[in-house]
Amino acid sequence: MNRQYTAPARDPITIVRQPAETPKFLTFTMGIGCTTRSPAFPTCNYSRRTAYHPNAGHRSQRPNHFPCVSVDRTIQGLNPMSIRLAFTTAMMIFVCTLTTQRSHAAPPQLDTPEARQAAVERSLLAETWVEGHAFGLRERMGILDVPGISVAVIRNGQLDWAAGYGVRDEVSGQPVTAETLFQAASISKPVAALATLRLAQEGIIDLDAPIQDFLVSFELPESSFKGTVTPRTVLNHTAGLNVSGFPGYQIDEPIPTAVELLEGKGNTDALARIEHVNSRFRYSGGGSTMLQVALSDATGLDFNSIMQSRVLTPLGMTQSTYEQPLPIESWPNHSAAHDYSGRRIVGGFHVYPEQFPAGLWTTPSDLTKFVLEVQALAAGHDGKVLNAEMGKEMLSPVFGRVGLGLFINEYDGQPWFGHSGSNFGFKCDFRASFSGGNGVIVMTNGDTGYELCQDVIRAVAKVYQWPGMIPEPVKEVPMAPDELRQYAGDYAYGPDEVAFISFDEERLMVQQLPYPQMPLAPIGNQRFQIVGTEYHVDFSDLESGTPQSMSMSFAPDQHAKRVETDDAWPVQDLLHENTAEAVRRYLQMHEADPNDPVVGRARLTQMAMSIQMYNQPETAQALSECITAMYPTDALAWDALGQTHFQRGATQQAIDAYEACLRLIPEDTSLTEADRDQLQSRAIARLHWLRAGHP
Repeated sequence: MNRQYTAPARDPITIVRQPAETPKFLTFTMGIGCTTRSPAFPTCNYSRRTAYHPNAGHRSQRPNHFPCVSVDRTIQGLNPMSIRLAFTTAMMIFVCTLTTQRSHAAPPQLDTPEARQAAVERSLLAETWVEGHAFGLRERMGILDVPGISVAVIRNGQLDWAAGYGVRDEVSGQPVTAETLFQAASISKPVAALATLRLAQEGIIDLDAPIQDFLVSFELPESSFKGTVTPRTVLNHTAGLNVSGFPGYQIDEPIPTAVELLEGKGNTDALARIEHVNSRFRYSGGGSTMLQVALSDATGLDFNSIMQSRVLTPLGMTQSTYEQPLPIESWPNHSAAHDYSGRRIVGGFHVYPEQFPAGLWTTPSDLTKFVLEVQALAAGHDGKVLNAEMGKEMLSPVFGRVGLGLFINEYDGQPWFGHSGSNFGFKCDFRASFSGGNGVIVMTNGDTGYELCQDVIRAVAKVYQWPGMIPEPVKEVPMAPDELRQYAGDYAYGPDEVAFISFDEERLMVQQLPYPQMPLAPIGNQRFQIVGTEYHVDFSDLESGTPQSMSMSFAPDQHAKRVETDDAWPVQDLLHENTAEAVRRYLQMHEADPNDPVVGRARLTQMAMSIQMYNQPETAQALSECITAMYPTDALAWDALGQTHFQRGATQQAIDAYEACLRLIPEDTSLTEADRDQLQSRAIARLHWLRAGHP
């Protein structure tokens, strides 16, 4: 059953109070930091965690992709304060648990799809989670700057529920529904693998014959590396080929053919052998592109026609296509792609002529039909596309976990298959059981969506009681109120960079503007886990039981010192909603020293945009107007003001701001060409939408 769910405007932050008898925990908030794209942090990936993700699209090293507002100009010579601020902002964006929930009551009855869906929506779990704490889907979307997400859950061999959340295009604000198409990115590969295996089943190709036997349009260059490249070795990524993934093409760029891609005439290298066949697993999307050409050569059909006739139509996947570029007039309910800051990319989405490895447009509901086909094969039954014998071939792994187009993992001793995907502005993932008929598919339209996918998958696993998928929780240590009070106070890293920690009845609260108050769970030895994140806070220099400094685990050598509350900075005025005084002081500081990093355009814009996100429109508007007063010729400042007015529903003011942005773009020498293209595309699209009479 498909139900549309449209996330409303981001709600005021809610912290659910815990009963008095439950363990106390700390909640903390900190003064705003500076998010920039600097030499030190070129794409706001402040904490790079190298992980082995062979099924991760064009990213072999997947960092923690912290979102950042569209602050695209490089700021040279970041001082230590700015670096600490950048780290702090990134951490808070990633960590912020807007709605924490604790309950010691019996779990609700989950005997309907609606009840299970509601339970998932309120049960998201980060990779590091504190026992008894979870957070909400809509809030997590806001923190990660993911505009839209679509989810489908399989239970007992059938679709249990499917729903869309948020918007498919941040410019238009049109909602995601269960029928909204997303780019499947590398999830295109396992679906295309079905077609390859079907053609082998029909005798048109041979999985173990040299691929050159039926690859006419392209000849793989001669190589000294040993072994024969076959369709099988391409499907399980043991062919020793290069080109792991693809950046895609803007919609108005010349699009190379698949053969030209293999010849290196696109934006990736020419396909080549770089290792011995079957020597190890080496992920190669380029090999899949070669297989795309080979299948077309063998059948005389274009690749989309192969997929329609061999897979999509037999499975009833009527909301799926491999057409590139997507004919949007035929598929109006498609999602746009969005960058790390949640902004629509130039042109709406990238085009992927690499159809086999990255070209599928689909929905989680349609992918459910693919998953059910593979589950039938895993059970030893004939499917609608493949027979049981060919299904066994598909699901027999090499190198431990690599099948033909799929990855196989064990959870609690039980095999599951899956694949993730990463195109520009789209992140997705799915996993499904070999037996029992369980599975979940998650698709997002933002570059920070991978973390959200994992949070949702863990929530589904928890609600549906799938063992082995959820890491052990961090245990909370109970603390008495008097103990917690000792930690209350203001801790300063530097000018206007203050962590405000206060005791509110039963717990401590810490706040860093523009982010909401957040809970910290005590875990012992003056250490508090930031709920919903992998990070923790350490307090030190205790004098008579009162800590005098604090540090964060992502930057343990940076210490914030306790300061007197009367040593106020403008950020404290914003915290206490004394907006006029904060604006007055920021203007005064800028007049005294325009180069003062405290009043840097990037920093203040980040504050204004994030304050708007958390439903404080008057404060965001006042700060945005302050920024344009300081930087009247800055196109990005006027873009931010337009965004603020747009979110408030102030149509004419938004039009005025975007028109000012367009006028300034040609003369703003600080913009890169990429900045100009993105700003111009967004402003034109937004103005078109506003002038058409949309709210």
